[in-house]
Parts: sequence; structure tokens; C-alpha cells
Amino acid sequence: MLYDNIMVPYDGSESAQAALAEAVRYAREDPGAALHIVQIVDTEQLVIEKLEKEGRNTPDELSSVLLHAHYDEALAEADAALRRQIGGLLKGLMNEITVDLLDETVPGEQIVAFADEHACDLIVMGSRGLGALRGILGSVSSHVLREAAVPVLIVKQRAER
Repeated sequence: MLYDNIMVPYDGSESAQAALAEAVRYAREDPGAALHIVQIVDTEQLVIEKLEKEGRNTPDELSSVLLHAHYDEALAEADAALRRQIGGLLKGLMNEITVDLLDETVPGEQIVAFADEHACDLIVMGSRGLGALRGILGSVSSHVLREAAVPVLIVKQRAER
């Protein structure tokens, strides 16, 4: 077994999809390897969007209990959306798979911390995500590459030919 715990930060970008496909390839070669898929979400923005759909302009209009309920609903919806998005790539995979949503603060630091806390021994991630600026590597992948204590495989999406 080359890797026991493979982490894939996933944001839905083409680069992240390519990284997940590569991690799945590694996992298929080793059914004993666990796959940890992590998405960092802006829960505050999700709750604001939920409130706006209900016609409420500010969280002040709600009790803290109702705000927590909206928070939980927003996370559940984001989790379901992520699972729908990645389900096809994971089909037939016999490995242990975990899917985690992390609240957005500093994505690069959260990815490194998650890898440490979950004993991940490989991080497979895209070169540039949805919010990345032009360049060879996005700021998050650059941070993870510099700070992670484990190997980091940066996967770029294939150019159309």
C-alpha cells in the first residue's frame, strides 16, 4: 500500500475534477486506501442566499435558533450537491470514502490542518480553482505545496487538442 489516506480538496472546478479523477485512479489501484474529499464552503454566504430566497434581507429578522436551522439546512444542501457532483467519479469504488465540508476561513491552512488531523499521507489537488488568478498555480495550491508535511500532487486539467 503506497498511500493509506488520500485527501482531495474539491471546489467543482475543472482542475479539481481532474485531481479527483487522478485520486480515484490511485484508489482503484489500492482498495485499502481511504479517500477523503474535502470542500471548503462559505457557509455565511449560503445562509444569506437562503434568507434572500425567503425574502428576508437580514439575519436580524430571525432568532438564533432559526439561524442555526438555516445554517444546518445550507450545509446539508451543499453536502448533497457535492455528493451528486462527484458521485459518477466514485461509482464502483470499493475504498473507504469520506466527504467533509469545512467552513471557509483560510482554505490553504484548512487543507493542511485537515491533512494533519486525518493522517493523510497524500494530497491530490487541482492547480487552480474557481477563484484563482491566472498563473501556474493558484494561491491555495501554492500554500498547500509549501506548508503540507506530506507529498502534494498538483493535477492540471488537460488541454483540449
